[in-house]
Amino acid sequence: MKSRRPTALETQILVQLVTRIKSLNISGALESGKTMDLKCPCGEIILPPTPFIPSLRDRQRGFLKARIKKHLRVKHELSEHTIRNILNQSFASD
Repeated sequence: MKSRRPTALETQILVQLVTRIKSLNISGALESGKTMDLKCPCGEIILPPTPFIPSLRDRQRGFLKARIKKHLRVKHELSEHTIRNILNQSFASD
């Protein structure tokens, strides 16, 4: 069984993760031909550098959400309700 981090530390990690997800700015980055990558504040790579492909915008957004969801469920052992709230907050502007 995994030892739990203190709640304050876990909350801080999740807030930083939401900030990093929002900074990806998927809509704007697609137009500029950049790549997306995401590393969790806990140190684990969620998504290695991946080029944006304009014709696959929705699929890439879904792929990113799936990778985040898997990471939060496996690594941080969060409930589906908490993960859904985090993803809604992270992708609210999309």
